[in-house]
Amino acid sequence: MPSQRPTEITVKVSDVRELFSERAFDPFSDDEGVKSIAGIAQLPHLVSQLKDLRLRVLVPASVLTPQTETMVQRALAQYCAHMIAEARAKLGAMRWVGIRTFAIGIVFFGLSLAASAAVARALFIPEGLRTLASESLIVAGWVVIWQPLDTLVQGWWPQWQEERTFRALSALPIRVNSY
Repeated sequence: MPSQRPTEITVKVSDVRELFSERAFDPFSDDEGVKSIAGIAQLPHLVSQLKDLRLRVLVPASVLTPQTETMVQRALAQYCAHMIAEARAKLGAMRWVGIRTFAIGIVFFGLSLAASAAVARALFIPEGLRTLASESLIVAGWVVIWQPLDTLVQGWWPQWQEERTFRALSALPIRVNSY
């Protein structure tokens, strides 16, 4: 029998500010659920399911006012907008570093290829040593250029995933109830 996907995520807090802070794991607590919005954001496999979910926030009855739900909705929107801007800033910084290190790496790679070709033609060096030096220079060039290429080709993925997560979180319908 297929398991039914949940339609609601419940977060129980004693103060609405706790929704936006990471809380440490407490082995003495029986509450195993999600403890904050930050906790939901750390579950990237949920992003595709967030469009079908609602967020239910439980606060103490003494804290609940008619404005609490509106305040939480506004705070969630601001928090998500901030986190999206932060992810974009990280992405921009990473691109800048990637392009700069790629430029340096491509120059080094070109120099290593030229040096490899020069060593391969140096007939005064024994053939075995020439081959070893030539191959080593090519490998050194690839090693230097590897990280910049990785950054430019796939290093952006975590920031993109983070932005996608917070976009999905910002669209969650919210209900605030007391416990």
